[in-house]
Amino acid sequence: MPPVRVGVWGLGPHACRKILPALDICPETVLVGVTTRDREVALEEADRYGCREWATEDDMLASPDVEAVYVATPTGLHHRHGLQVLQAGKHLWCEKPMTETLQQLEQLMDVAGRRDLALCEGMMYLYHPQFSTISRMVSDASFGKVVSLRTQFGLPPLEQPRFRYSRELGGGALLDLAPYPLSAALELLGSPLTLTESFVGTPSGRDVDTYGYALLTAAEGTTAFLEWGYERGYRNEISVWGERASLTSEFIYSKTSDHRARVTLRNKRGVAEQVEIEPADSFLLMFSAFADVVRSPERHEVLRQAIEVRASHLERLRR
Repeated sequence: MPPVRVGVWGLGPHACRKILPALDICPETVLVGVTTRDREVALEEADRYGCREWATEDDMLASPDVEAVYVATPTGLHHRHGLQVLQAGKHLWCEKPMTETLQQLEQLMDVAGRRDLALCEGMMYLYHPQFSTISRMVSDASFGKVVSLRTQFGLPPLEQPRFRYSRELGGGALLDLAPYPLSAALELLGSPLTLTESFVGTPSGRDVDTYGYALLTAAEGTTAFLEWGYERGYRNEISVWGERASLTSEFIYSKTSDHRARVTLRNKRGVAEQVEIEPADSFLLMFSAFADVVRSPERHEVLRQAIEVRASHLERLRR
């Protein structure tokens, strides 16, 4: 299959460090060009990767060379920018979450469905062998029925928080961090999950929420406790407790491409086995999967529905 020709919209530090390098080396994609408000940055990155630079997003969306657009702008702009991408007849690849609200997502889904365009949300960790290893362990009969899942994702104060503390730009820990532990619970326990209790905290003097937690229940009483937040000691881990075994793993959501991940698997007597996982670039693997979805129309609806499930559960946490 020919590689998917991709344009990137938005060039913050994350896009420059993670998105562009992965698209450039991915065999299933071609980085056609970039566009962003800061044209100096766009020109610098275009020169670095030998790709085009568009002065405006309209120029990019009008280009017949672009099949898919990766939207890496702030969360509060995803809905408007995503709608422009779809209306231009391009497949939409987008940073998580794809929209701020379920209603906004449903509008994108309607347009994408009518035009048979793919919607792909940037949950990169789902494509890393660390997560597939955990998923395989949990589903194995030797693990037994899952009793509970606990996962935490928290960040210390950041020197450059950028949009994270801006309500107008879709900031806040709920939209920025909660999608990771929530998606992990949905993937490992299945959906729907029943929301038992949740809290989203906005400290005095802040325009956005900075922390929260949720207790959810899956079939047969399995519980999931999710916790996320800014301005606290770094946590990035997951723990799953089964009837016959248990496991823990760190750096589950965010990691460098050279990180050698480990999963600690304990049998019913608590004897531990360390399972090492070869380093991998989760963004590269994610883009390979996205390209496969674009070239497989029968998978468009499946992925759209998965994004809708995550958005509907996130909406419940917000409420």
